Amino acid sequence: MITINTFYLKSKTDKLKRFCHRYSIVILGIISLFSSEPVFCQKNCDFFYKKDSPEHCACMLLYGDKFEDADYYQGSRKSQALCDSAIALYPTFADAYYIKSIPFLKRGEFEIWKTINDKAVAYDTLAYLGYRGGVQFMFLRNYEAAIKDIETLQAIADWDDLGTIYNGEYDLEIIRALAYKGLGDSIKALDILENHLNKTNDAGLWGYYHLGVMYYRQNRYNDAMQAFLNQISSNEIADAHYYIGLIHKKRRNHTAFQESIKKAHDLYVSG
Repeated sequence: MITINTFYLKSKTDKLKRFCHRYSIVILGIISLFSSEPVFCQKNCDFFYKKDSPEHCACMLLYGDKFEDADYYQGSRKSQALCDSAIALYPTFADAYYIKSIPFLKRGEFEIWKTINDKAVAYDTLAYLGYRGGVQFMFLRNYEAAIKDIETLQAIADWDDLGTIYNGEYDLEIIRALAYKGLGDSIKALDILENHLNKTNDAGLWGYYHLGVMYYRQNRYNDAMQAFLNQISSNEIADAHYYIGLIHKKRRNHTAFQESIKKAHDLYVSG
């Protein structure tokens, strides 16, 4: 497995494997956070590992014939024992630690989750460091830890796009901006978010909304209005209409204010 000390990828094949593994984490994250089934996001062990090697055997144990077995639902005694067996076969198999940790995260047992997940990060830093940073932000509101993980990944990764958090909703660079905002450094947060959107033009589901809020709080109402309109165009949410209403109120346009607030209310009620 690749660790923080040996993160450089030697060939195009290695890069392809890294890409596939990286986005399989996002898929697994989406499945695991909203459902107890299936247990795992299946992995092609023959593609990632040399056949009959210790890591291949551990991978086959974890993702093999138990993949669709209803008795091995996530967090069950059998599924956790399966992870332990994979670890016994190959003690540095990061996937096993990652999968074993998920039920503790979902149950709110964050200390146990982190103790186990830290081993996944140690044994496959590139694959799991961004995931841990996203969880530090979304679940724990540990902004400093989230920033440290994401910026460490930026320093060691040989790709520009760090990808998204575990559920695919936010790009890690947007999470980094929001973490700085959470620490009170709104100027740095805005700089990160602006640079990210200018470079990638990929705001995700709520990137323009967060950009608009940052502009609004700096009294940049024209920029905020455009950001909220972009948000509505890409993914209409009640919050964007609410802030547009506040901008209209600042401008003493009471009719537009009332219309925007009503639209925000209607969207919120409709879910």
